[in-house]
Amino acid sequence: MKRKSKISILFWQRKGRGKAEKSPIFCRITITGQRYEIPANVTIHNKNWSTKLQRSTGKTAEDRDANRTLEQLYTFVLDTVARIQQKGYALNIENFRLMFQNKQNEVNTIRSIFEYHKAIEGKNLTYNTMRSYDTTLRHLLNFIRITRKVNDYDITSIDKVFVNEFYAYLQGYRRQDTIKVCHANGAIKNLKRLKKILGIAVDNDWIPKNPVNLTNLHPTKSERGFLTMDEINAIEKAILSPALSIVRDIFIFACYTGISYIDVAQITVENITIGIDNSEWLLYHRQKTKQRVAVPILEPALKIIERYTAFHGGKKKAKIFPVPTNQVTNRELKRIAQIAGVSKEVTFHMARHSFATTITLSNGIPIETVSRMLGHASIATTQIYAKIVDKKILDDMSGLRTKFSIEEEKKKQSV
Repeated sequence: MKRKSKISILFWQRKGRGKAEKSPIFCRITITGQRYEIPANVTIHNKNWSTKLQRSTGKTAEDRDANRTLEQLYTFVLDTVARIQQKGYALNIENFRLMFQNKQNEVNTIRSIFEYHKAIEGKNLTYNTMRSYDTTLRHLLNFIRITRKVNDYDITSIDKVFVNEFYAYLQGYRRQDTIKVCHANGAIKNLKRLKKILGIAVDNDWIPKNPVNLTNLHPTKSERGFLTMDEINAIEKAILSPALSIVRDIFIFACYTGISYIDVAQITVENITIGIDNSEWLLYHRQKTKQRVAVPILEPALKIIERYTAFHGGKKKAKIFPVPTNQVTNRELKRIAQIAGVSKEVTFHMARHSFATTITLSNGIPIETVSRMLGHASIATTQIYAKIVDKKILDDMSGLRTKFSIEEEKKKQSV
């Protein structure tokens, strides 16, 4: 008769000969009398260790983290045993050791999984998107440094409590650094990136499930700033230095085409094509959404392109405009707005909003057409601009509504 293998799992504290207050914890697996010991990579105060419970009885966050690590290691041991049995292997210490070690993963910390993400996704994401992931990593490392007193953190120890505390930290809770606190929307964006990162870990079976749940978190919809036609004209007519004139030209070009900063910095002469109506069109693929964009070039934008013929020389691969960095562009736009007498805080992205509202929707262009010209992956993204136009109509009509209300009141009084 075949002898059935017996397995036992014991967590124990290895105390040294000195007077250290803390001691490391080990996990001892015994199968039919043979032993295999695994370091649990946690240390616990000697006074808090319970031999009977095989857990810490302390009440601090450090103790809770240690107990979670032990629970996860215990589950991992059982999972290894289950995989040995599923494959039909003999359950012995040698097979357990091989299966356990083969399952070990080098991508097991916050730093390492962000590095892994950059290696496999870096070429597919834009520079700004990768910078956003770098920002999230920086927030996470600051968070664990402050709350967990460590420089890195095991991804298997990230749970709902960790995620909720991180979300609170992003909005100011327990912050001890000078980095600007995120608003609610910014905090949600960081959680989305963390969820994406941990999704990779789930797909690779490095963690059992994703602890980030965004179901009850809803971004606050912010108003999209835009310029009126009078404000656009004021900027066009402003007397500027040559350097500011270049920034102004690129901005106004974006107001009439809806192009984003990253795309206007990349378009070349080759992106100007002759459309089906025998007039010039701007044809390109958005870097952000990869959507194909085709926009008929309106006369104001066409004149701006013609002013830069000497710059690009008509060469197909030459960039149309000498675009400064995004930081410089936005800084100079504030100076331009001040000179033009525009009181709004003008940013380059405001040109895109102005194209959607003032140039197109306010002039009766269907929202489906506007969505295509903006290169939105979904028309739902464009709906926000329709609401802005409705509000503008409401504001414009309020005076007329008041006028008719007064006239009706006069009629009633005269009867």
